[in-house]
Amino acid sequence: MGPVGTRGGKALGCPVIVGGWRYPQTMSVNVNSDGAAALLTLLHGAPELRATPTELRLQFEAGRSPEEVLELPDPSQILAEDRSDELAAASTQIEEWSSNGIQVLTPFSGTYPMQLRTVFDYPLFLFARGHVKHDPRSVAIVGSRDVTSRGLAFASALARRLAGAGVTIVSGLARGVDGAAHEAALRAGGRTVSVLGNGLNRVYPSEHRELQEIIAESGLLISQFLPNETPTKRSFPARNVTMSAYSSITAIVEAAERSGTRIQADAAIKHGRPLIISEQVAETTTWGARYAAGSFDVTVVPSPDAAADAALGILERIESPAVALAG
Repeated sequence: MGPVGTRGGKALGCPVIVGGWRYPQTMSVNVNSDGAAALLTLLHGAPELRATPTELRLQFEAGRSPEEVLELPDPSQILAEDRSDELAAASTQIEEWSSNGIQVLTPFSGTYPMQLRTVFDYPLFLFARGHVKHDPRSVAIVGSRDVTSRGLAFASALARRLAGAGVTIVSGLARGVDGAAHEAALRAGGRTVSVLGNGLNRVYPSEHRELQEIIAESGLLISQFLPNETPTKRSFPARNVTMSAYSSITAIVEAAERSGTRIQADAAIKHGRPLIISEQVAETTTWGARYAAGSFDVTVVPSPDAAADAALGILERIESPAVALAG
């Protein structure tokens, strides 16, 4: 991530301050509406109206709102300019989701998690159940589904200590490390956020149904996928990218060479997020060894206590300059 207020040399407008943390705005457009209906139409409407997320981000950063993008003239001049039917259908769908307890967040929403706006590939749509808030003091604890007993103990101890220090524990509700981290945070009375690889109306894995319900009541469930979407091989990597963006730090407890956790490690490096990896990851995976040996913000730790110390130290390091700037 570039200096505050810039990305790739391009000015992004004035920084915003959330809880003492200083974040750059990724969009200069100022709209009264959150643009949810127009954005839903652009992403999931009729094929001829759709645009890719990358195309849309460029338009938004150029100062256009979703409504303005939707009204851009079609080069073929085949499309009618009146989009009212499409917008009405999208609005009806959003109202239905809302009546079922699903919040719809866009980058134009005041409640959209501010930390997501600091990355180049921020999700354009987020669906949420639970308590939405900005979570600058957050650590993603992730790792293998087929985790060892040592890895489970590591994840639980790390989550318990960080949650006790007021840090939000973020994970993906998968088997293994994810479930252990969520459960330990809940037992410690802390806040936990689950980033799902499927829609909010689905449960995966099925044995985590009760855990998913508890997190929705006491913490937060978020997903970038339509509420009824089922998980796919492509959805989990996308979920890991969003989890990296949401979290100030990613901590990888245990992983194999071909673990999907590698995708989150890659995303964290690209997002400019600090990465904490256990000695097991650094010593038994080529990607862990590469990051540990490279010029990245990576800390290798031997134990959960060392991981917690590192995470709390990084959070203090990140927060202190922001507090000074805010003053």
